[in-house]
Amino acid sequence: MASIDKAAIAFSIAIVAIGAGFAFSMNAVQDAVPVVSTPTVSAKTMEPKVQADPFAELANKVKQEAPMVKEEKMKEPAMEKPAAKEPQTHTVAIPVGTSVPGCENDNTCYTPADITINAGDTVTWNNIDTAAHTVTGGSPADGPSGVFDSSLVMAGADYAFTFNDKGSYKYFCMVHPWMTGSVTVN
Repeated sequence: MASIDKAAIAFSIAIVAIGAGFAFSMNAVQDAVPVVSTPTVSAKTMEPKVQADPFAELANKVKQEAPMVKEEKMKEPAMEKPAAKEPQTHTVAIPVGTSVPGCENDNTCYTPADITINAGDTVTWNNIDTAAHTVTGGSPADGPSGVFDSSLVMAGADYAFTFNDKGSYKYFCMVHPWMTGSVTVN
């Protein structure tokens, strides 16, 4: 029995030696292979898609070339007027999203789109949209009338104009010509 035990021990030692030799040879093979690092993946937060203003580039160009006009007043007529009510200021909003066609379908490009005031009153257009707009007397079909023009009214800015003469004044945005409105002066 002693010889069987000696043989078993020798056999076990041989298996361990073969296993160790195999492990060392595999380690050498692994060290010889080029190391490839795994690519890193960065987790970016997804921003909500905002529809770009198709006329933003044109608006920026016009802004750089045109002087900014804040307020203009029409010339006073030569004859005297009878005493009138205290002049009022009326506000018209330029809503968010008007730089993309669609607001003309429900007449909400300027809110209110059509306004009636008294002679001597002032209308202030408040641009709450993210795009630049104009408030230009006239119409897209006939072009500017020359009565009033805001130049570019940037996002968050206002433009005011005092109407001293009675009449009906159409206006539009030169950058986004689907935007139209009117002021009727009594």
